[in-house]
Amino acid sequence: MKKIVINIERRTDRKENFLKKNSSLEDIVWCQAFDGKTITYQDLEELGASTDLSWRDPYKKSKMTHGEVGCLLSHRKAWLACLQLNEPVIIIEDDAIIDFDNYDEQYYQSLSEDYDLVYLQRNENKPDGVENIDDMIERPCYAYNTTCYMLTPAGANTLIQTNILKNIIPADEYLSYMFPHLKVAALKKCVVKQESRNVLNSDVEDTDYFIDFKVHPVTIGTDRKKCQGLNTSAALQKIYPKNIGENVEWEGTDMTSTGGGHKVNILREYVETLPDNDVLLFTDAYDILYNDTIDVITKRYLEFKKKVVFGAEEWCWPDKKLAPKFKKIKDPNKTKYQYLNSGMFMGVVSEIKEMLNDEDFAVENSGDDQLYYQNVFLSGKYDIILDYEGYIFQCDSESVHFNEYGQFTNNDTNCTGCIYHGNGGDESKKRYEEKKKTIIDRSPMLYIPHYGDVDYLDKDMFVIDFMTQTQCEDMIDVSERHGNWGSLAYDKFPAQEIRVKELGYWESLQKHWENHLYPIIERHWRPMEMYGLRDAFTMRYSTDTQKSLNLHTDASLVTGSVKLNNDYVGADLIFPRQNISNKDVPVGRAIIFPGQVTHGHECTELKSGIKYSLTMWTSRYDGDVL
Repeated sequence: MKKIVINIERRTDRKENFLKKNSSLEDIVWCQAFDGKTITYQDLEELGASTDLSWRDPYKKSKMTHGEVGCLLSHRKAWLACLQLNEPVIIIEDDAIIDFDNYDEQYYQSLSEDYDLVYLQRNENKPDGVENIDDMIERPCYAYNTTCYMLTPAGANTLIQTNILKNIIPADEYLSYMFPHLKVAALKKCVVKQESRNVLNSDVEDTDYFIDFKVHPVTIGTDRKKCQGLNTSAALQKIYPKNIGENVEWEGTDMTSTGGGHKVNILREYVETLPDNDVLLFTDAYDILYNDTIDVITKRYLEFKKKVVFGAEEWCWPDKKLAPKFKKIKDPNKTKYQYLNSGMFMGVVSEIKEMLNDEDFAVENSGDDQLYYQNVFLSGKYDIILDYEGYIFQCDSESVHFNEYGQFTNNDTNCTGCIYHGNGGDESKKRYEEKKKTIIDRSPMLYIPHYGDVDYLDKDMFVIDFMTQTQCEDMIDVSERHGNWGSLAYDKFPAQEIRVKELGYWESLQKHWENHLYPIIERHWRPMEMYGLRDAFTMRYSTDTQKSLNLHTDASLVTGSVKLNNDYVGADLIFPRQNISNKDVPVGRAIIFPGQVTHGHECTELKSGIKYSLTMWTSRYDGDVL
C-alpha cells in the first residue's frame, strides 16, 4: 500500500525525523501540506472555502486555530490523492512513529475490502460508545487524532463530496462527524504513536486562533477634538475606530454624574447593520488610549472563550447597592478590579444585538449606560465575562504604568493590557493625559510611522496611513492662526487655500514623500519616476465662504489628498469616472491617485460645519516647481 505522508514544506526537520524513525517504510508519497501559520481568511475565499463560523471546540469552547484549518485542508488534499491513485492508501502525519513489531500492512489491506476508514492510532473520547467487532478491531464512537489511518477511494469520495470546504472544522472532528456515512473500524491496539513535542514542536497551536470574522472598532463621540487621544493612539496601531456619534445631537446628559444612556441607543441601531458572526470592539471616545494591534486584541479576546468581554474597575459605580451581587461571582482570575466598566467591551455581534434589544433592560437617553450593562451582566442571561486582570481592557489605576517595552502594565495583576480607560475624577484625568502625551510623543513630528501598507480603492487609487488626528488638529490650528485663506490669481478652479510653505511644514513634507511615498508610487506605476513635490496646501470649506469645488483635474503627476476632520455634512471628495468617494476614508489617511486626465474629481456642496483638507501635488517633469 502507498503511504501518503503529510508534511509542510518548511518543516524539513519533521520530514527528516519521519524518515529516520520510520526507515523501514516503503512506497512513500509526500503530500505538501497547507501551512496553517500563513493561511488567511482571504486565502480561503480564493479557494472557495470558509470555516464553520458557529463551530466551537466541544471541550475547550474555543474557536479553530490556524493549524487546525491547515490540517483539514492538508488531509483533504491527501483524500484527493487517494482518489487519483484509485487504491487504498495509508495517510500519515509527519510526526508519526510506527511500531513495526506490531505493524501488519497486509492485514490493513485486507480490511480495505470491508471498511472505508480504519484508524491505526486514535484517542477515543467516548469509550462507552465503542462497539466490538473482533479480537483485533472495534467500531470507534468519537475518535480524535488523524496521525495515521487507512482510507479507500470510496471513503475518500464520501469525505470530499460533503460541504466541508464551505464549513471547515478540525479534521478529527470531521472524520467522527462522518462515521454514520462510512464503514469505519479502528485497531484495538494502536500501532503508531506521535513524536514528542519536545523533539518536534507542533504547527497546531492551542491559542493561534484563526480569525474568520471582521472586527469593527467603534466609538461614540460628539466632540471631535476630545477624540484626539483615542484616534491618535489607535492610528499608531493602524486602527481606525468608526465614530457613530458624529453629527449627533447628544441627549445623554453632561456626564458629570450618571448618564450616557444615549450611547446604548445609538449603538443598538448601528449593530443591526453588522453581520451576526462579526465582532464589535466598543470604547468610549474621550478618555481611551489604544496601545496594541487589533490582531493582539482579537487573539486575547478569543482566549476568554466567552461571547462578550467587558472591562473591569475597582469601584462599584453608579449604584453601590449592586456590589454584593458582583462579590458573589466566583472567578479564579478575579482581582480587586471586580466591577463592570461599560467604557470598553468586545463581543460577537449576535450576542450584543440580543443584549441591546432585550426589553427587560430598556434605558432612556438620559439614563446611565454603565448601570444598564451592569444589570445585563448580573442577570446571567448572556455569555459575558469581565476582564478582571486587565488582559485587554485596563481601567484607571495608580498601579498602571508603561513598562520597558512601552506596554501598559498593572503591578496589581502583573498583566499588560491593550486599551487604557482614564475613567474617574481629576487624578484619573491627570494620569490619562500623562499617558496620552507619552504615546503621542512616540510618533514623529508630523507623519505616521508605518509606511507601505496600501489599501486599494481601484487599480489606480490607493489609501495609505499618513497623519494622526493630533497631527491633523495641529495643521488645522496652524492654518486658522495663519488665517490668510484665498486662491492663486491664475487658478481656474479657485478655492480657500493656504500654501504649506507658509505654514512651516514644507521641508518635512518633502522629505516624507522622498523617503517613503516615492518608492511605493514608483513601484505601483512602474516604470514612471517621481520628480519632486510641487505644491501642497490646506483647504477650507464653510457655508459662508466656499461650499463646493467643480469637477477638475490637477496640475500634478500624482496627487495626495488627506481629510483633516470629519465633523461636517456634505463636501465629499468624489471621482465620478471611478465612482469613488472619500466619505468613508478615515481622517489622516491619504488618497493617492494620478492627478491628470483620468482622475477628474470634485467636492460636493457642504451642508453644515467646516471642512479642512490637505492636498499635495507632485511635479509633472523635472523642473516643474512653483
